[in-house]
This record gives sequence, C-alpha cells and structure tokens, in this order.
Amino acid sequence: MPSTTTADSLLQGDITFRGRGLAVMNGRRFSLKVCPLCSQRNEQRTADKGYCNWCAYVPALSDAQPVSEN
Repeated sequence: MPSTTTADSLLQGDITFRGRGLAVMNGRRFSLKVCPLCSQRNEQRTADKGYCNWCAYVPALSDAQPVSEN
C-alpha cells in the first residue's frame, strides 16, 4: 500500500529517503546525516541545515520513510 506520509505525520527519529541515506527527524525539521544521492556523510552543522554539503542535494520530505529495524 502506498504511503501518504507528510512532514506532520512522520515518526520522530531516524528516517531514510526511499531506503537511501540517513536523517534524524525532529519536529518538522531533519538533520541529514548521510546523503541519499551521493552517500557522503555530513558534518553536524551542515547536517542540521538539511542539505548535502558535498553535492547540495536537498531531499524531499515526501520521500521520507521511517528506518525499519530488522
């Protein structure tokens, strides 16, 4: 079943973007830890801005999914 997740209904904590990258959701903002496009890790101050320091990619919250724990 397709997800209709929005920023308002996202669970707090670790998220990915269609299974790639890693971010931490805090309210309506997120810290982008690992870029889903180029797979580079961001420093904390850049991660808190929500974009990739390496390729300038800004992930869409519509692609966000909670990290599944296996």
